[in-house]
Amino acid sequence: MKKLNFSILVALIFSFSMLNAQNDHSDKNHDNHDYGSDARFSFLGYGGIGYAVVDNDNQPNYNLDINTADFLLHYRIGKRYGIATGIGFDQLTGTGFNAGGNFYHERGTLRIPLLLSVNYNLSHKVRLIANVGVYGKTIVRDEYSFVGGTIDDVYEGWNFGLQTGIGLSYNFNQKVSLGIMFTTQGDFNRIDSDPNKGIADAQKITGVNTIGLLFAINL
Repeated sequence: MKKLNFSILVALIFSFSMLNAQNDHSDKNHDNHDYGSDARFSFLGYGGIGYAVVDNDNQPNYNLDINTADFLLHYRIGKRYGIATGIGFDQLTGTGFNAGGNFYHERGTLRIPLLLSVNYNLSHKVRLIANVGVYGKTIVRDEYSFVGGTIDDVYEGWNFGLQTGIGLSYNFNQKVSLGIMFTTQGDFNRIDSDPNKGIADAQKITGVNTIGLLFAINL
């Protein structure tokens, strides 16, 4: 999965470079337009796929697939900087092993990030964008499926972590842009399980790496 994500990222960056080169060549025969915007607020949407690591305190660690979706309100500060916040949803699925045997794990989380962003214009249509910040996250659904049955809501509560992202955005006009984004996540603290559920351990989600599409619209 790591090699696949890296290959996709390289291929998409190359595609953006080719697209930008073609448009720059085309613009030589037309009046240049300013694709920037003076809008202070913008809406950002991100959806990605990737992998994550479940870091257990006592039980073996295991890997999960992850699908993420972020919906953010961004406020621009100056020309290059900004702050963003909103909500994010993560869906994790995969197999693992603990004292109870082999299982299939499904988990849904709600995440609230607070990000500092920076962007740099590579041309009048293409921007390099990056962000970094912290998040608070809570589990909204947690299910372990064993051969003998399922156990729900093993882990509950809030934890906190660090989130980063880097990507390229292509401005179609002054309102709408579309891009690619590579993001990472990692929890700071562990959350405890409910010992009455038969799993006594503490865990956190680390090594989250996703790649996907970024959509932005200036308000």
